[in-house]
Amino acid sequence: MTRHEDPSVDPAAPRATAALAAVLGLGLLAQGAFAGALVGTQHHQWLTWHKDLGDFLLLVPLASLFLGLALQRHRPEPNAALARRAGLLVLVVAVIATGHAGGAWLAVHVPAAVAAMGLVVRQVTTSTTAYRRRSGSRRVPTRPPIFPEGQR
Repeated sequence: MTRHEDPSVDPAAPRATAALAAVLGLGLLAQGAFAGALVGTQHHQWLTWHKDLGDFLLLVPLASLFLGLALQRHRPEPNAALARRAGLLVLVVAVIATGHAGGAWLAVHVPAAVAAMGLVVRQVTTSTTAYRRRSGSRRVPTRPPIFPEGQR
């Protein structure tokens, strides 16, 4: 069993967690598109959309963390999954705070956004795998071996 397939890191509500992380991921991609339009033009409309969407996106990891904490009583979540939820919230707060500060803080803003996107992808894949494992609706995909048997 690989670390990715380890059920000890499964989130408590895998479908809801995956959906919230997917919404956050799409929002972060939209943020990148707005930032690209902002850099390419001098229109302040893009800056307004970029800031407003960023402020809204704070609600998504906050809701995910509250979901994980609310389900602790009924289905305890492993510490690693809860730590990912909290880490994602901290990263999003850092992205928003450094974005509002502007200036030299943009050197922290962009890498923090990239790190948040990486954590979102990790959360979506872990949650999707956990849901598939629990529901039994589909086989959890595995990679085929690099070398067929007997060719090593």
